Amino acid sequence: MGSLIEYFKKETAKNVLEKAIDHAKEVQKTVRELNEGIKILLQEKDSEKAHDVFHKVDLIEGNADSIRRDILSSISKGELNPSVRTDLSHLIKRLDDVANCSTGVARRINTIPMIFWEQSSRESLNLIIQMMEKTVECSSYLDKIVVDLLGERKNVKEYANQINVLEHDIDLLNIKLRTSLQKTNYNVNSFSIFTAGNTIDIIEAISDSIEAVADYIMLLLTSASV
Repeated sequence: MGSLIEYFKKETAKNVLEKAIDHAKEVQKTVRELNEGIKILLQEKDSEKAHDVFHKVDLIEGNADSIRRDILSSISKGELNPSVRTDLSHLIKRLDDVANCSTGVARRINTIPMIFWEQSSRESLNLIIQMMEKTVECSSYLDKIVVDLLGERKNVKEYANQINVLEHDIDLLNIKLRTSLQKTNYNVNSFSIFTAGNTIDIIEAISDSIEAVADYIMLLLTSASV
C-alpha cells in the first residue's frame, strides 16, 4: 500500500488529488447540512423547512457521487499500478460511506411523523442534537486528514486521534439516548418507533464511517513507512 503514497507525490497525480479533496469536502457538507435539518426539526419544530434541508443532503450526496465516479474513471485510464488503483478506490469508497450514511438519515427521518418528536422528552431530543454536533465536529477533520495525506502528512496521526476521541464520545451519547428513549411511553405506530431506532443507528454510523476513513489512512501511512 506504500505505493499509493509515492503516487501522491507525482505531478501526474495532481488532478486526481484535487478531485479527492473536493470529494472529501462534499462528503463533509452532507453531514453539516444534515445537522442543520435536524436542528430545524427538533428545535424549531418546522417539518416543512427541515424537509427542504434534508432534500439538499440528497443533492450534495449526488454531487459527491459524481466526483467519486470521475475519480474512479480517471484512475481506470492509463498505466497505473494495480495496488495504487485498489488503495485509492478503497479510500474513496470509505469517504463515500460517510455521505451515504448522511443521506440515509435524511431520507428516513423525513418519514417519521412529527408526533414522535412531540412525544419525545427534551432530554432525548437534546441528546440527538449533541450527537449530531459531535458528528459535525468529527467530520470537520475529514478534509483536513485527506489534505494532509495528499500533502506533507505531518498531522495525520493527530487528526486520526481526534476522530477516534469524538467517535467514542458519540458512542457514549448514543447509549444515554437509548436509555432516555426507553423512559418514554410512546403512543405512535410501532413502525415509527422502529424507523426512529434505525435512524439513530445510522446517525451513529456516520462517525463510525469517518473513523474508518481515518483508520484506513493510518494503515496507508504505516505501510508506506515499512
